[in-house]
Amino acid sequence: MPLTELWNSAQQELQEKQVQQIIAFAGDGKLRDGSIASFEFRSFLALVPSKLLARYANECLTDKFDGSGLALQDVINEVGKRLGFKVEQGRYRGIQGEIGFDGL
Repeated sequence: MPLTELWNSAQQELQEKQVQQIIAFAGDGKLRDGSIASFEFRSFLALVPSKLLARYANECLTDKFDGSGLALQDVINEVGKRLGFKVEQGRYRGIQGEIGFDGL
């Protein structure tokens, strides 16, 4: 079940989860460029209240976990959208021959 559907059916339960637990529910649980997990996580972030974005950012900065920097990138891009910026999602990791950026 996609994260957005989980949010719509079980908001209270998901609000109690840490960001790395939320990511584990998305796709295969690994944030990668072009992955279903990445798409689901970004869609989920667009739905949650701003107070959760702040908590997720803090967790990414204080709790080291696999992909914490990638999750932080997505959280900050969502904050930018909410502040009224036009955000273009970037790559998590650069690859040779393509322009790499976290988000514009």
